[in-house]
Amino acid sequence: MNLWGGVMWQTKIEKLTPEQKSLIPIYREKWQKIALSTQPINRQKAAEGIQLAYTLMGDPNPKIMFYDSPHAAFEILLQKIWQRWESKDDYGHRHIFKDMWEPLRKELEMQVSDKLCTEIDGQIGEGSLQPNQLWSHILYSQIEEEWQDIISEVSVKLLCIWSYPIPTELWSSYVCWIDFCISVLNCNYNWDNWRVLESIVKYCGWIYPLRNICIVCDRPRKLLLDAQYRPHALEQPAIEFVDGYNLYAYHGVRLPEVYGKSNPQEWRSKWILTTKNAELRRVLIQEIGYERICQDLQTIEIDNWQEYTLLRIDEEADIEPIFILKMVCPSTGNIHTLRVPPDVNSAKEAVKWINWGIDPEDFSVQT
Repeated sequence: MNLWGGVMWQTKIEKLTPEQKSLIPIYREKWQKIALSTQPINRQKAAEGIQLAYTLMGDPNPKIMFYDSPHAAFEILLQKIWQRWESKDDYGHRHIFKDMWEPLRKELEMQVSDKLCTEIDGQIGEGSLQPNQLWSHILYSQIEEEWQDIISEVSVKLLCIWSYPIPTELWSSYVCWIDFCISVLNCNYNWDNWRVLESIVKYCGWIYPLRNICIVCDRPRKLLLDAQYRPHALEQPAIEFVDGYNLYAYHGVRLPEVYGKSNPQEWRSKWILTTKNAELRRVLIQEIGYERICQDLQTIEIDNWQEYTLLRIDEEADIEPIFILKMVCPSTGNIHTLRVPPDVNSAKEAVKWINWGIDPEDFSVQT
């Protein structure tokens, strides 16, 4: 027996039984399904969990405001943030999920060995949602674009930090770990903390907790993801809320509506020249392809050698100049293109670069 904080604990659990191991995927799937749910939130149960969380933090009876989407909630959220800024209220934002999760996790870690904690974490994480693969950054890129003409870039970044929500889909794997330790390993736990965590993830969409006020957003009615759980859809929104707010995305990269409504085969090379976002420009270049880009945009011939031609595309097409090696197959006449570094000075040098530094003159057989 071990004594910690005045409470007697059994010896730490060191390993899982085969039956316990077999339950990990079941719990992972359970919480992943909750995280990706497109069903309306249960407002009554959501309110109960939030009320309990605020009471435990000494800030009882907050005003709970429900909105159909994060976008709908942003205007009121912006007002509240500016009010706090002007009144010098440094409260700003309380991470009620983290405040409940950290002590509960610590409590459970006192009963499970470090090695087993890591093992369970790893197995729950396999094929689970990952924060950097989800759609929260897409919403904020939209917010930045919508407000960039009104407030400074620094202010936008501060707002994104101050207004950062508790995106419950990101916390599903954390709750899954706790649920597994409680339900399968029969660990002792703080009931109030667990009730708050379970309620927030189960019954809420995104929430923005402020002093005396908690803004709760509904879940999307449509959520389309690729195999890596990134928002992705062709010719339709990847994310759509009941109030009509939607987002188009291509493998996790947010698309303007005009791009998102079109099939990538219909994307236009000229869009590259007007796209400021580097990640979006990369997607356009990748999907349009250098051969079409060479045909559609102005190119300058730098040099040629045998069946190879070194071209430069309009300097505004990317962050750095695009140099393309155009290759014409002597036997078939097929044309192939490949991007090469902008510091190559000749077609022959470009051929050497794509062949790992081997001088083309040394080829015994040219292909």
